[in-house]
Amino acid sequence: MKRLFMRILNAVLPSRAEDRLARELASHLTLLEDDFHRRGMTPEDARLAARRAFGGVEQTKELHRDARSFRWIDDARRDLQYAVRTLRKAPGFTAVAVLTLALGIGANAAIFTLIDAVLMKSLPVHDPGGLVMLGDARSSGVGTRPHGSFPVYSHALYQHLRDTNVLDGLCAFQSADAQVSVRRSGWSAARPAGARLVSGNYFEVLGVNAAAGRTIAPFDDSPSAPPVSVVSFRYWQDTLNGDPSVAGSTIDLNGVAVTIVGVAAPEFYGDRLQPDPPGFWLPISADRQLDPQRMVVDDPDQYWLYLMGRLMPNVSAAQEQARLTVALQSWLLTREGSSVSAERRREISNSRVELNPGRSGVPHVQRNYSQTLQLLLGISAAVLLITCANLAGLLLARGAARRAERSVRLSLGASRGRLLRQSLTESLTLALAGGALALLVASAGTRLLVVLVFRGAEYVPIHIVPDVRVLAFTFALSCGAAIVFGLLPAIRMSSDIAPAMRGGAPGVRGSVLSHRRFGLGQALIIGEVALSLVLLAAAVSFARSLANVAGQAFGFDHEHVLIIDVDPGLARYEYSRLAPLYQQMDSRLSSLPGVKSASFSRYSPFNGCCWAFTVAVEGYTPKPQENTSVLLNRVSPRYFETLGTKVLRGRAFDAHDTPVSRRVAVVTEAFLHRFLLTGDPIGRRFGIGGRNSGDLEIVGVVEGAKYDDPREEPAPMAFLPLLQVKPGEEVSSTFINAIEVRSAGNPTAIAGQVRQALADIDPRLPVLRIDALSDQIGRALSQEIVIADLAVFFGLVALMLTCIGLYGLMAYVVQRRTSEIGVRIALGARPRAVMGMMIRDALAQGVVGLLIGIPAAFAVTQLVANQLYGVSATDPKNCAAAALVLILCITIAAYVPARRASLIDAMKALRHE
Repeated sequence: MKRLFMRILNAVLPSRAEDRLARELASHLTLLEDDFHRRGMTPEDARLAARRAFGGVEQTKELHRDARSFRWIDDARRDLQYAVRTLRKAPGFTAVAVLTLALGIGANAAIFTLIDAVLMKSLPVHDPGGLVMLGDARSSGVGTRPHGSFPVYSHALYQHLRDTNVLDGLCAFQSADAQVSVRRSGWSAARPAGARLVSGNYFEVLGVNAAAGRTIAPFDDSPSAPPVSVVSFRYWQDTLNGDPSVAGSTIDLNGVAVTIVGVAAPEFYGDRLQPDPPGFWLPISADRQLDPQRMVVDDPDQYWLYLMGRLMPNVSAAQEQARLTVALQSWLLTREGSSVSAERRREISNSRVELNPGRSGVPHVQRNYSQTLQLLLGISAAVLLITCANLAGLLLARGAARRAERSVRLSLGASRGRLLRQSLTESLTLALAGGALALLVASAGTRLLVVLVFRGAEYVPIHIVPDVRVLAFTFALSCGAAIVFGLLPAIRMSSDIAPAMRGGAPGVRGSVLSHRRFGLGQALIIGEVALSLVLLAAAVSFARSLANVAGQAFGFDHEHVLIIDVDPGLARYEYSRLAPLYQQMDSRLSSLPGVKSASFSRYSPFNGCCWAFTVAVEGYTPKPQENTSVLLNRVSPRYFETLGTKVLRGRAFDAHDTPVSRRVAVVTEAFLHRFLLTGDPIGRRFGIGGRNSGDLEIVGVVEGAKYDDPREEPAPMAFLPLLQVKPGEEVSSTFINAIEVRSAGNPTAIAGQVRQALADIDPRLPVLRIDALSDQIGRALSQEIVIADLAVFFGLVALMLTCIGLYGLMAYVVQRRTSEIGVRIALGARPRAVMGMMIRDALAQGVVGLLIGIPAAFAVTQLVANQLYGVSATDPKNCAAAALVLILCITIAAYVPARRASLIDAMKALRHE
């Protein structure tokens, strides 16, 4: 153990052992010199005799080093020192290599950091691995009865499953966040905030403690309990200014006094990763006071809750899932009673509960962004491969220039394996230096990616500080890159030493990049061109797709339109007070300078639109099992004028369409193409809810518009007057969610005036968001934008690296072929012919790369065809555009070395030879 410890110590601290060894050898030589001097020799003869008697000092040192340490560690240390000295002597090459590696590795590390934070991180709760989600949570079936696997649950069903005690704790939480109007003493106007309704055992099941005060308890979630809330740590810090007395204080939410009982832990953002997480958590029972218009908590047919629980100890997920399915079917049968039909009984027997891992919470963001992030990682990996090919070519050129040095080492006894390790050590040193710098690139790149991917979000709970996984990924990527770009040049340089041993001149024949044979250098350039073509073709495809989806006719003019999200229900307005409020807002907003028109609607485009109902149209007989649902929206007069939607037939709504006038509707072209292909649609009637009541008369037709998904065709849609409801009909749909304002200039320039005007009308009315309609469309296209932007960026980087690699290769070839070119010129070759010969050599390699890259580009675009809009995966325009750009850049990159070759002085070249 002592010897092992000393060997490890000597390997770690070699200078200490070297000093001791030097002193010991010197003492031995001194003793020998004294002995020979006593025998009568002169001091000089005694010194020489002592050295002859002792033997080789350096050989003795090597033997002692092998005995006292680990040889491979010493060799590695010396190889590292040699690599550092060699790289310091070539600062230009070292800087280019390290910077290109930092860019390639950093891009991959940045995307992996985001993948790690979005797809791989667990919820910041106690033992996240023990959590399970009930259902796949792929959709929110609010207001519908789900069949098969239950993704969402009603409150009554949650209570039934919880009381079965199948799981070791079962909590419920709202599937979609609610917006609340927040007022506090000292605030001049109400402020919006996100809120989530949760069961009383929510924090207990998740295992989350409070940073101040306490969390919501089961006794808070009862109908008789006063409303309480827990605020997020970020909301407490940013909005409540870190008030130390916040626990126990009262705050106004939707006009209801709510007691803040505590502040959540700093790291806790909720049960799912999402942009702008909620600032408040409230018990489910508070829904009765906060939103009397909705009141879904007591409706057993409203499925609006996600469920999460913990597995019992020593019980498998399959066993728990079977018990929960039995409990679900029992509850459904009990609700149906004894008169359940055979078909309904079959539906119930097919209903089931699925248990899925809950360590990451509700996987909405993961499902939405996983394909995008994986695609970006693949693109950045291709860029790194091009970087490695580029560096491999540079190392080949450097290695060819150092063949004589390697030959001397080999002749003096160095093994080929040792030369190979030395070359790989140099490559690994470059890669690790690039990897260290890549961490800085990754940090800045991840921040940029978060802004691009989560466009429009004020806050995303993602920590971009590299963790162990990111550091390990970066280290592994650096080592892998070192092997990829360093192994083949190292093998070639450690074996191709015969010409130097024979004293061959550094001419064409001895060059590893000779144009007379297909060499590794040419193969690397061909590979770079092929990969660059794939990336450029993909970039062209995504850019064209983005241009198509962003430049399409949406059915409205989105320029100069400002969208203001509001909700009078949060300010406790009743239906009877809506008409005066809307008239006052319309009068005030229309009179603002720079405002051309204003309108109100239940839903605005690409902002949670819309709700769907089945309809029965006069004169149209649906087929069996046909889906006759259409999207419905309530709008005010001048809505189509403000939004810029063309009225094709009839008229739009006006002031005569009141709650007491005949009920009318305006439909879209898609509605006509679906239900009214013949005859004049004006005056035709239809009913909502599948009943042919004929209570809605069509008075106008507008062009089809996209309100939900910019990639889908316009859906059949009907617009109703904002306040026109029949007696006894639900009036919640008359509460607007959006105000539209068309301005004469930049819409965001009047946002402050609009906000102040609404505050003057009623300071309790919360303005949830103010955005230009074009920005709202941009958020709907955020994934297309980020993919296109980064694909174009990486494509240009790949193009730049390919040009640099080709330029370096051509410059080196010109240097190696100086004598040959001199002979050609001396024999009468014209400079223009020499330049053309060099450019043709470069273009020949480029053409071979294009021939390889074109089928690969078609294959890659076929894989991402589902991400493209209006662009065929086999469209030759993508490859043709990329190929033309590459040919042009290859010609430019080869021009300067080719021109230099044409200017070679034949006499100087021959004298050098």
